[in-house]
Amino acid sequence: MCSMTMTILTTVFESAVLLILLIVVFFWFWPCVRLDSFRQNMFGLRDEVFDYAASGRISFDHPAYRLLRQSMNGFIRHAHRLTVFQIVMNTLAWKMAGETPTYDWTKRWNAALASIKDRAVMVDLINFHERETMLVSERVVLGSPLLVAILMIGFTLSLFRLGLTSLKAAFYTAVSATTARIIDPRLLDEEAARAAA
Repeated sequence: MCSMTMTILTTVFESAVLLILLIVVFFWFWPCVRLDSFRQNMFGLRDEVFDYAASGRISFDHPAYRLLRQSMNGFIRHAHRLTVFQIVMNTLAWKMAGETPTYDWTKRWNAALASIKDRAVMVDLINFHERETMLVSERVVLGSPLLVAILMIGFTLSLFRLGLTSLKAAFYTAVSATTARIIDPRLLDEEAARAAA
């Protein structure tokens, strides 16, 4: 009887220690890893944009290059604030203050793209911006259990729509659709521009 009680106590103690370790990993280590990974990926993308400009395809002084760098710098600097909760709070603050987003960054970005004469360069810059937006979308969506559930449903539907041909394309389609349903991507760019300023 005594050894059975000791076995139960040992099992309870081991379970409690394991539960505490899992909580620490889930609520402390994992968010830190996600944050560092996002910043590292954004640094990598920013380096690619720098190398692209250094190759002479676009001037370092061109507004499109400068806006893209500004946006990336803002996301890197304030990556810890890229959460659904923070975005919802910012949106509510705007609405309570009676403000409407002006989308200044988006307007300047579109004007800068229109000023590029080489279509290939314009397409490349749009692709860089889309990759940046995908990194931000992944950061926001994968940080929320509710959005992860919505993402899984969207991922499954995307797989069936794409004919089960590309898992990566289905994942990106699902992430983009989930983000677009909940958050206007232009608002993310505006926040990044404010953060970088």
